[in-house]
Amino acid sequence: MAGPAVGSGPPLPTGLLEQVSVAAFAQALAEWACDWAGAHGAAVWIQGQKGMERRAESGRGLALAGGQLVRPDLSGPQEEGLLCTLPFGLPPYASGVLEVVAGRPGLALEWPALKDTLGLALEATRSRERQAGRGRVAAAVGRLTRRTHGSLDHEQILSAVAEVAAQALGFQRAFAGLLAAAPGEQGYVPLQEIWSTGFGEEAPRQIGVGPVTYAALLERGEVIRYRAAQDADTPLGRSLAELNPQVALLAPLRVRGEPLGLLYADSDVDRLSAGDEALLLELAEQAGLALGSARRFAAETRQRQGESVLRELGLALGGSLRLSDTLTELLSRTATQFGADAAALYTPQPGGRTLGIHSALNLPSDWVLRVRVRPGSGLSGQVFASGMRAECRDFPASGLSGGSRYTRNLLSAGEYPFRGVLALPLTTRRGPFGVLTLYYHAPLPLDDTDLKLADALSAQAALAIENALLYGEGQEREREAATLLHISQRLEHDLTRHDLERLLGTLLPALHAGRGLLWVDGVGAAALGLPLPPATELTELAGQLGRGPRPLPRRWVQPGAGSALLAPIRLGQDVLGLLYADDPGQDPPPQATLRLARRLCDHLADRLSRQRLAGALARSEAGYRQLAESSPDLILTTDPAGQILYANPAARALLMGHPQADLPPAQGLSAWVDPEGLDHWTALWRQVQGLRPGQPPVRAEATLADRRLELQLGPLSGSQGGLLVMGRDLSEQYRLLGQISQRGQELAAASARRDELRTFLALFTQAQEEERRRISRELHDETAQLLVAARRRLLRLEKQAPQAAADILSLAGELSDIAAGVRRFARHLRPSVLDDLGLLPALEWLCSQARTPARLEISGEEVHLSPTLEVTLFRLVGEALANVDKHAHAHSAAVRVTFGAQDLHTTISDDGQGFDPAGAAALAAQGHLGLLGLRERAQLAGGRLELDSRPGEGTQVHIWLPL
Repeated sequence: MAGPAVGSGPPLPTGLLEQVSVAAFAQALAEWACDWAGAHGAAVWIQGQKGMERRAESGRGLALAGGQLVRPDLSGPQEEGLLCTLPFGLPPYASGVLEVVAGRPGLALEWPALKDTLGLALEATRSRERQAGRGRVAAAVGRLTRRTHGSLDHEQILSAVAEVAAQALGFQRAFAGLLAAAPGEQGYVPLQEIWSTGFGEEAPRQIGVGPVTYAALLERGEVIRYRAAQDADTPLGRSLAELNPQVALLAPLRVRGEPLGLLYADSDVDRLSAGDEALLLELAEQAGLALGSARRFAAETRQRQGESVLRELGLALGGSLRLSDTLTELLSRTATQFGADAAALYTPQPGGRTLGIHSALNLPSDWVLRVRVRPGSGLSGQVFASGMRAECRDFPASGLSGGSRYTRNLLSAGEYPFRGVLALPLTTRRGPFGVLTLYYHAPLPLDDTDLKLADALSAQAALAIENALLYGEGQEREREAATLLHISQRLEHDLTRHDLERLLGTLLPALHAGRGLLWVDGVGAAALGLPLPPATELTELAGQLGRGPRPLPRRWVQPGAGSALLAPIRLGQDVLGLLYADDPGQDPPPQATLRLARRLCDHLADRLSRQRLAGALARSEAGYRQLAESSPDLILTTDPAGQILYANPAARALLMGHPQADLPPAQGLSAWVDPEGLDHWTALWRQVQGLRPGQPPVRAEATLADRRLELQLGPLSGSQGGLLVMGRDLSEQYRLLGQISQRGQELAAASARRDELRTFLALFTQAQEEERRRISRELHDETAQLLVAARRRLLRLEKQAPQAAADILSLAGELSDIAAGVRRFARHLRPSVLDDLGLLPALEWLCSQARTPARLEISGEEVHLSPTLEVTLFRLVGEALANVDKHAHAHSAAVRVTFGAQDLHTTISDDGQGFDPAGAAALAAQGHLGLLGLRERAQLAGGRLELDSRPGEGTQVHIWLPL
């Protein structure tokens, strides 16, 4: 029976339009297409979850129909060789493709009239299939719900979903399993707690999920369909070869996207019904929801159990505030709660460089005594350094190194007794306290929930430890306060040996020590529980003192004790004494005891220093009072109103006229102020009262009791507003100041007269030089020439009067000598070499003219002098050389000229008989003014002259002239 025609195409069979499953529709379409197209064969491809899937085929030659031309975006028929692809469905994409092998020509022209009708028929079939499937799925879900009946047992849920899935699909076998862990490095995940049905004795026990299957099932949430005829050679087929199914479905067990496991069902008959995949996926989703609820219930149950454990632990740890009881309870309860075979509490050793076992549970004694762990080394050391929990499932197999030499030796010998290790930090707000380590003979059996509970327990234990520490510190502070009070009471007066014994009896119980020794410099030593050592041993013991309290080496511990501490009583760099305390135990003193010893010794040093300072202050105060009483200056103290509280004898003598006179009672200092200066005094007093601490005192002058005083006013130390007034009588100073002023005026007048005299002498010298120059020229140019002319006339007379030749020649010789003398005298009056050649040639000429052999030495860069300075130096050197010739009886002389940066230094020296310069003044009094004239001439030129001579050692004349 044929249906109505669509467009101009052939009518479609009614059976094709009334199918209730997509598979049946595809098979009916393939059979009809072979007849309609006159083809050898036909294949039908339907769009599915994985793209175009080949759902049915009919006829022959289908080996050619491999789907090369099939794709969802075909817009029309495609032909290639014997193949023709005809898409159908609703636009924009094809929902199916009819692939025809060796069909008749013209199919592409007839196909547009059929494709829309086939698309509508496919959608109608899918709708009927979904309606039928929903009823089937609802029935299966109902059976699963009745089987589980709201159970929170995951075993019951897994077994029920496996049985319901097999029954609903009509398959022989099914199983459900949970993932054992996250994917490993190769992506393989084993299953655990596998529940199956239909497998009999061959039920699967070891099944895993590969990376491809894991991604499809548990990451994307898809259902995997397996058919042996098509998928046997795939990785999935090879993994299912042991089960040997003909067809199988795999669905993911997930809750809120989190992978839980998988649901598997298979059959030995290659048959799949419409909606099987949806059915299995719905059952898996229902089972996932039930498993999620079961997991949440289990997590909440464990959380409630953990909270209960924490509450019990908090009550147990809070039951005692003693640290030792808290640590013992913590170790026992933690090991019991987590099922540990042994446990240890590691705490820092004295010095903090290593961790030792403070207390242990079920550990060998050698382990407790020999294990020492450095922070950062080993599992426990790393936890102490980082403050973070650390665990190891199998410690010997992990390759980790032990934290101590003892454990490393056990590991290398294969004798380490434990496998699982869990280390928990015990960190208080003041820093790391220690590490609680649990040991297991088997691999660590704790999961993430247990580890989270361990973290919470660790935090609660740290809080309990901190409370115990605070309580212990409070107790220590009370004992320390009582000890410090006793020390203060004992040191209110000078110490004696008996006081030292009582102090020691107070200090030792506070330090938990049985015996001890106390030595204080200047007082002596006292001992309790041991004999007092001789002075030599006490000196050697003092040589072991450090900057603070420290454990003593074993060789310095007194006989009968196992450990001891030595603490200096130190004030700055000064050692005032020492404290020694020992104990029979072998453990060194803990840090808390050392800190307490430091505080006690510091307080003892402070009280000793105060006692000594008080004595020194009393002595200093007596000295200051004696100084004030004997001071010639006025010293007063007043209250804020100016009333005099104390006045030294100098003040009483000034104010009352007698050093021993008593001041009028309640008399203010302003009573002795001149009425005309009272306003100035009031302003000065207010200024002083406004001074702040640290500011300098006010200095001023004022008139008190008709005497002019220089006052210094400032706050009185240790007084509330009192003032200290110090004063000095300026009357005598003012009188002396007047005399000094008068003498200064007289000195200025004398200095002015001297300057005038020097100016006059300088002008006189200049005039003298000018006169000498004029006389020298006249003698040289006139007198000497006249004498020369007279000699020549006499020589001419010799020829005219031969009889008088001898007399004439004699007279001519005398004239010649007179002319030479005149020329020599003219040169000495004003040598022309000074004017013509300059200073240095003139000095050289002077050296050549001296009777004593003399030489000229010059050093430094030559500087041209003014004519006045050149003349002055020339005259000084000439006079000095003349003195050498007259008085020195020298063999040689030297003139040294040194040009400096600021002055010209000239030295005239000889190796003559010398003289005593102290006798120069006596010579000047007798009229010998040569040296005095030299010095005066140098000073007039702005320079100076110094004389250095000793009898028998020659003479040196030093002349400095400014440049």
